[in-house]
Amino acid sequence: MTKIIRSPQILRLARWDEKLAALTKTAWTGRDGRCYFPYAPLTTAEYWRSDVAAAWRDGSMHSWIMVHRKKVVAHAALVRKDGYWESGRWVALPDAPRGAVSALCAEAFAFARRHGLRLQVECTQAHSSSQFICERLGLRFAGIGVLAEIDGVRWDIIYYDNLAAPPFEPRPGVLGDPLGRDICCRPEHRRRLAEIETVITTERGGGLPPRLFHVLPHLVEPVRRIILLNR
Repeated sequence: MTKIIRSPQILRLARWDEKLAALTKTAWTGRDGRCYFPYAPLTTAEYWRSDVAAAWRDGSMHSWIMVHRKKVVAHAALVRKDGYWESGRWVALPDAPRGAVSALCAEAFAFARRHGLRLQVECTQAHSSSQFICERLGLRFAGIGVLAEIDGVRWDIIYYDNLAAPPFEPRPGVLGDPLGRDICCRPEHRRRLAEIETVITTERGGGLPPRLFHVLPHLVEPVRRIILLNR
């Protein structure tokens, strides 16, 4: 039996905090046994029990989980930011039903539509699965972003949003425009952009830590143009 449960009903599950921490840690652990999740607190039961539960209660975060055969196998969330909502924290176990995260995102995006929420997604470059989900569910490509190095690992972003507008059009000085906000290219970004240019791939990916910049085939050209116009 498979079912989707939304916060705050999640709080009724036995050991829900431990299960979600373990899910996050497992989903982001590489073959070397190291967990590479950029936001380490989410791999601890204490953080789920304190901060996340409080966010569910005050309405600043909404979560959806999939329970398959009495096991928590996937999670997705909407998190309130300054003037918009971010959909993220997408994780699934390797043995989760096919399309588990897509199903949870469909619920989350439908919730956003019903409530008129401005929605943004920051897909990691480690794989293209999240990009596929965004496009399948009707979101708009909104450019890329360069993050700081975290524990020796470079993380980059492929932006999506729910604006009713054409995809981001590359232009000088700007890496993306999620929800109409320009992500300006700063001098310190140029070195990383040059690195990205050499590791772009259309392979689906998923290995950790990320070594390549995984994008959907039709995004290769716009990503290369973003780099060309800003290097």
